[in-house]
Amino acid sequence: MIGFIGGGNMAEAMIKGMTAKGMKDIMVSEPREDRRQELGAAYGVSATPSNLEVVSASDILILAVKPQSMGAVLEEIAPAIDEEKTVVSIAAGITLDYLGSRLKTERLIRVMPNTPALVQEGMSVMSLCGCFYGPGLDTVKTILMSVGRVLVLPEKMMDAVTAVSGSGPAFFALFAEAMIEAGVKLGLSQADASVLVVQTLLGTARLLDTGMPPEKLRVMVTSPGGTTEAGLKVFEEMSLREIAGRALLAAKQRGEELGRRG
Repeated sequence: MIGFIGGGNMAEAMIKGMTAKGMKDIMVSEPREDRRQELGAAYGVSATPSNLEVVSASDILILAVKPQSMGAVLEEIAPAIDEEKTVVSIAAGITLDYLGSRLKTERLIRVMPNTPALVQEGMSVMSLCGCFYGPGLDTVKTILMSVGRVLVLPEKMMDAVTAVSGSGPAFFALFAEAMIEAGVKLGLSQADASVLVVQTLLGTARLLDTGMPPEKLRVMVTSPGGTTEAGLKVFEEMSLREIAGRALLAAKQRGEELGRRG
Protein backbone atom coordinates (compact mmCIF):
# COMPACT_ATOMS: atom_id res chain seq x y z
CA MET A 1 0.00 0.00 0.00
CA ILE A 2 1.19 3.51 -0.85
CA GLY A 3 -0.11 6.15 1.52
CA PHE A 4 -0.32 9.93 1.27
CA ILE A 5 -0.51 12.21 4.28
CA GLY A 6 -2.27 15.20 2.77
CA GLY A 7 -4.52 15.35 -0.26
CA GLY A 8 -3.53 18.66 -1.83
CA ASN A 9 -2.59 19.50 -5.41
CA MET A 10 0.77 17.74 -5.48
CA ALA A 11 -0.62 14.61 -3.87
CA GLU A 12 -3.41 14.60 -6.43
CA ALA A 13 -0.93 15.04 -9.28
CA MET A 14 1.02 12.01 -8.11
CA ILE A 15 -2.12 9.95 -7.55
CA LYS A 16 -3.36 10.89 -11.03
CA GLY A 17 -0.09 9.81 -12.61
CA MET A 18 0.07 6.59 -10.60
CA THR A 19 -3.47 5.51 -11.42
CA ALA A 20 -2.95 6.39 -15.09
CA LYS A 21 -0.01 3.95 -15.08
CA GLY A 22 -2.16 1.24 -13.50
CA MET A 23 -0.81 1.55 -9.97
CA LYS A 24 -3.34 0.61 -7.31
CA ASP A 25 -3.49 0.17 -3.51
CA ILE A 26 -3.34 3.89 -2.76
CA MET A 27 -4.63 5.49 0.42
CA VAL A 28 -4.75 9.16 1.39
CA SER A 29 -5.53 11.05 4.59
CA GLU A 30 -7.22 14.41 4.20
CA PRO A 31 -9.06 16.45 6.86
CA ARG A 32 -11.67 17.89 4.48
CA GLU A 33 -14.57 15.55 3.77
CA ASP A 34 -15.40 17.14 0.40
CA ARG A 35 -11.80 16.69 -0.71
CA ARG A 36 -11.79 13.04 0.39
CA GLN A 37 -14.91 12.41 -1.64
CA GLU A 38 -13.42 14.21 -4.64
CA LEU A 39 -10.22 12.14 -4.61
CA GLY A 40 -12.09 8.90 -4.07
CA ALA A 41 -14.51 9.56 -6.92
CA ALA A 42 -11.84 10.74 -9.37
CA TYR A 43 -9.18 8.09 -8.78
CA GLY A 44 -10.75 5.24 -6.84
CA VAL A 45 -8.39 5.67 -3.89
CA SER A 46 -9.27 5.03 -0.27
CA ALA A 47 -9.55 8.32 1.62
CA THR A 48 -9.70 8.81 5.38
CA PRO A 49 -9.43 11.66 7.89
CA SER A 50 -6.94 9.60 9.94
CA ASN A 51 -3.19 9.99 9.38
CA LEU A 52 -2.50 6.99 11.62
CA GLU A 53 -4.83 4.79 9.59
CA VAL A 54 -2.79 5.57 6.48
CA VAL A 55 0.51 4.97 8.27
CA SER A 56 -0.65 1.64 9.61
CA ALA A 57 -1.77 0.40 6.20
CA SER A 58 1.15 1.67 4.10
CA ASP A 59 4.59 0.32 3.23
CA ILE A 60 5.53 3.57 1.48
CA LEU A 61 4.38 6.81 3.05
CA ILE A 62 4.45 10.13 1.17
CA LEU A 63 4.33 13.22 3.37
CA ALA A 64 2.51 15.77 1.21
CA VAL A 65 2.00 18.50 3.80
CA LYS A 66 3.30 22.05 4.07
CA PRO A 67 6.69 22.54 5.75
CA GLN A 68 5.04 24.51 8.55
CA SER A 69 2.82 21.50 9.37
CA MET A 70 5.54 18.85 9.22
CA GLY A 71 6.55 18.99 12.89
CA ALA A 72 3.03 18.32 14.16
CA VAL A 73 2.46 15.56 11.60
CA LEU A 74 5.71 13.78 12.49
CA GLU A 75 4.94 14.00 16.18
CA GLU A 76 1.58 12.32 15.55
CA ILE A 77 2.76 9.51 13.26
CA ALA A 78 6.24 8.79 14.67
CA PRO A 79 5.08 6.06 17.11
CA ALA A 80 3.57 4.14 14.18
CA ILE A 81 6.68 4.32 11.95
CA ASP A 82 9.04 1.37 12.11
CA GLU A 83 12.28 0.56 10.28
CA GLU A 84 10.46 -1.33 7.53
CA LYS A 85 8.51 1.69 6.30
CA THR A 86 9.78 3.97 3.54
CA VAL A 87 8.99 7.63 4.19
CA VAL A 88 9.08 10.23 1.41
CA SER A 89 8.84 13.97 2.11
CA ILE A 90 7.90 16.40 -0.66
CA ALA A 91 7.97 19.45 1.64
CA ALA A 92 10.43 22.24 0.82
CA GLY A 93 13.22 22.74 3.33
CA ILE A 94 12.60 19.57 5.33
CA THR A 95 15.95 17.78 5.55
CA LEU A 96 16.77 14.09 5.83
CA ASP A 97 18.43 14.79 9.19
CA TYR A 98 15.24 16.41 10.43
CA LEU A 99 13.18 13.41 9.35
CA GLY A 100 15.73 10.96 10.73
CA SER A 101 15.79 12.63 14.14
CA ARG A 102 12.04 12.09 14.50
CA LEU A 103 11.37 8.77 12.78
CA LYS A 104 12.65 5.28 13.56
CA THR A 105 13.56 4.38 10.00
CA GLU A 106 16.53 5.00 7.74
CA ARG A 107 14.43 4.44 4.65
CA LEU A 108 14.00 8.16 4.06
CA ILE A 109 13.74 10.05 0.79
CA ARG A 110 13.50 13.78 0.26
CA VAL A 111 11.86 14.86 -2.99
CA MET A 112 11.37 18.24 -4.62
CA PRO A 113 8.63 17.90 -7.24
CA ASN A 114 7.08 20.79 -9.15
CA THR A 115 3.65 21.90 -10.27
CA PRO A 116 3.80 20.65 -13.89
CA ALA A 117 3.36 17.22 -12.35
CA LEU A 118 -0.33 18.14 -12.55
CA VAL A 119 -0.12 17.44 -16.29
CA GLN A 120 2.48 14.65 -16.01
CA GLU A 121 5.29 17.00 -17.09
CA GLY A 122 6.87 17.41 -13.69
CA MET A 123 10.51 17.58 -12.66
CA SER A 124 11.27 15.70 -9.45
CA VAL A 125 14.62 15.50 -7.69
CA MET A 126 15.35 12.82 -5.08
CA SER A 127 17.89 12.80 -2.26
CA LEU A 128 18.30 9.82 0.04
CA CYS A 129 20.49 8.25 2.68
CA GLY A 130 23.49 6.49 1.20
CA CYS A 131 22.49 3.28 2.95
CA PHE A 132 19.09 3.14 1.26
CA TYR A 133 18.55 0.63 -1.53
CA GLY A 134 16.05 -2.01 -2.58
CA PRO A 135 12.55 -2.33 -4.04
CA GLY A 136 11.11 0.53 -2.00
CA LEU A 137 13.45 2.96 -3.73
CA ASP A 138 12.54 1.57 -7.15
CA THR A 139 8.85 1.99 -6.35
CA VAL A 140 9.33 5.63 -5.37
CA LYS A 141 11.19 6.27 -8.63
CA THR A 142 8.32 4.65 -10.53
CA ILE A 143 5.81 6.88 -8.73
CA LEU A 144 7.75 10.02 -9.61
CA MET A 145 8.31 8.92 -13.21
CA SER A 146 4.54 8.63 -13.59
CA VAL A 147 4.33 12.43 -13.35
CA GLY A 148 7.45 13.44 -15.30
CA ARG A 149 11.22 13.20 -15.12
CA VAL A 150 13.38 12.25 -12.15
CA LEU A 151 16.91 13.11 -11.08
CA VAL A 152 18.82 11.81 -8.05
CA LEU A 153 21.13 14.45 -6.56
CA PRO A 154 22.97 14.98 -3.25
CA GLU A 155 20.87 16.70 -0.63
CA LYS A 156 23.28 19.64 -0.52
CA MET A 157 21.92 20.61 -3.95
CA MET A 158 18.27 20.57 -2.88
CA ASP A 159 17.93 24.27 -2.05
CA ALA A 160 19.28 25.13 -5.51
CA VAL A 161 16.88 22.59 -7.03
CA THR A 162 14.01 24.19 -5.14
CA ALA A 163 14.94 27.59 -6.57
CA VAL A 164 15.28 26.38 -10.17
CA SER A 165 12.58 23.76 -10.71
CA GLY A 166 10.44 24.06 -7.59
CA SER A 167 9.90 27.83 -7.88
CA GLY A 168 10.65 27.95 -11.60
CA PRO A 169 7.06 27.44 -12.84
CA ALA A 170 5.99 30.61 -11.02
CA PHE A 171 8.88 32.55 -12.56
CA PHE A 172 7.99 31.37 -16.07
CA ALA A 173 4.33 32.12 -15.36
CA LEU A 174 5.23 35.67 -14.32
CA PHE A 175 7.15 36.15 -17.56
CA ALA A 176 4.16 34.80 -19.50
CA GLU A 177 1.88 37.24 -17.67
CA ALA A 178 4.17 40.10 -18.62
CA MET A 179 4.30 38.99 -22.26
CA ILE A 180 0.52 38.72 -22.46
CA GLU A 181 0.04 42.13 -20.86
CA ALA A 182 2.55 43.64 -23.29
CA GLY A 183 0.79 41.99 -26.23
CA VAL A 184 -2.52 43.49 -25.15
CA LYS A 185 -0.90 46.94 -24.98
CA LEU A 186 0.27 46.40 -28.57
CA GLY A 187 -3.34 45.94 -29.64
CA LEU A 188 -3.92 42.18 -29.36
CA SER A 189 -6.94 40.81 -27.53
CA GLN A 190 -6.34 39.07 -24.20
CA ALA A 191 -7.36 35.73 -25.73
CA ASP A 192 -5.13 36.08 -28.79
CA ALA A 193 -2.15 37.28 -26.75
CA SER A 194 -2.58 34.30 -24.39
CA VAL A 195 -2.64 31.80 -27.26
CA LEU A 196 0.44 33.36 -28.85
CA VAL A 197 2.44 33.41 -25.62
CA VAL A 198 1.48 29.96 -24.36
CA GLN A 199 2.09 28.22 -27.68
CA THR A 200 5.39 30.03 -28.08
CA LEU A 201 6.44 28.82 -24.63
CA LEU A 202 5.39 25.26 -25.45
CA GLY A 203 7.16 25.27 -28.80
CA THR A 204 10.32 26.76 -27.36
CA ALA A 205 10.35 24.15 -24.59
CA ARG A 206 9.95 21.38 -27.18
CA LEU A 207 12.89 22.71 -29.17
CA LEU A 208 15.06 22.96 -26.07
CA ASP A 209 13.98 19.45 -25.08
CA THR A 210 15.65 18.10 -28.23
CA GLY A 211 18.96 19.04 -26.61
CA MET A 212 19.40 22.32 -28.45
CA PRO A 213 21.31 24.74 -26.20
CA PRO A 214 19.31 27.86 -25.31
CA GLU A 215 22.01 30.12 -26.69
CA LYS A 216 21.89 28.33 -30.07
CA LEU A 217 18.12 28.79 -30.29
CA ARG A 218 18.48 32.45 -29.34
CA VAL A 219 21.02 32.99 -32.13
CA MET A 220 18.84 31.11 -34.63
CA VAL A 221 15.91 33.46 -33.99
CA THR A 222 17.99 36.64 -33.89
CA SER A 223 18.73 38.29 -37.24
CA PRO A 224 21.28 41.13 -37.22
CA GLY A 225 19.43 44.42 -37.08
CA GLY A 226 16.07 42.66 -36.81
CA THR A 227 13.11 42.75 -34.45
CA THR A 228 14.40 40.08 -32.05
CA GLU A 229 17.73 41.82 -31.66
CA ALA A 230 15.92 45.05 -30.80
CA GLY A 231 13.94 43.32 -28.07
CA LEU A 232 16.94 41.43 -26.69
CA LYS A 233 18.85 44.68 -26.34
CA VAL A 234 16.16 45.92 -23.97
CA PHE A 235 16.42 42.75 -21.88
CA GLU A 236 20.19 43.23 -21.68
CA GLU A 237 19.84 46.91 -20.78
CA MET A 238 17.38 45.97 -18.01
CA SER A 239 19.79 43.24 -16.75
CA LEU A 240 17.47 40.26 -17.20
CA ARG A 241 20.28 37.84 -16.31
CA GLU A 242 20.96 39.69 -13.06
CA ILE A 243 17.26 39.72 -12.20
CA ALA A 244 17.03 35.96 -12.80
CA GLY A 245 20.12 35.32 -10.72
CA ARG A 246 18.87 37.42 -7.82
CA ALA A 247 15.43 35.77 -7.92
CA LEU A 248 16.89 32.25 -7.79
CA LEU A 249 19.31 33.24 -5.02
CA ALA A 250 16.42 34.63 -2.94
CA ALA A 251 14.44 31.41 -3.44
CA LYS A 252 17.47 29.30 -2.50
CA GLN A 253 18.12 31.34 0.64
CA ARG A 254 14.49 30.98 1.68
CA GLY A 255 14.81 27.22 1.30
CA GLU A 256 17.84 27.29 3.56
CA GLU A 257 15.87 29.29 6.13
CA LEU A 258 13.08 26.72 6.10
CA GLY A 259 15.63 23.98 6.63
CA ARG A 260 17.17 25.75 9.62
CA ARG A 261 13.73 26.07 11.19
CA GLY A 262 13.54 22.31 11.04
